[in-house]
Amino acid sequence: MGITKESFVEHLQQDLAAEWAAVHRYVLQAARCTGPEGEVVRQLFLKEAREELEHAQFLAELIIDLGSQPTGECASFEVGQDLTQMLQINLDQELQDTQRYLQRAEEAEDLGMEDLEIHFEQMAADEADHARTLRRLLGKTRQLN
Repeated sequence: MGITKESFVEHLQQDLAAEWAAVHRYVLQAARCTGPEGEVVRQLFLKEAREELEHAQFLAELIIDLGSQPTGECASFEVGQDLTQMLQINLDQELQDTQRYLQRAEEAEDLGMEDLEIHFEQMAADEADHARTLRRLLGKTRQLN
């Protein structure tokens, strides 16, 4: 692949912007959840927001460790109009995040950063677990190839 450290840091900045967006999205969605079923999802969204914040903190510190400064930018995001739409938006995003962190693991491996490779694989597993929970709430089964 031949990624440079500079490109890796740029990708980390994009990942950080996506994590900030996830924190914002989950908090806003939690505030919109009402009714009996909404309370369960509200608690899930707040839990996810905390986990995404931990990812953001890790990424910000890593960017600094690699000699750069986090930009603090937030990616654009949708909130959704109803509970089903919110769950679908989050499922789609968690699936994208899983792929993004698997890519980051490959890039870390290419740069000889085995510890980061393992960490990004774990982050991808976290995101895949979030997607599995959302898929179940939506009543969807996983499609196997």
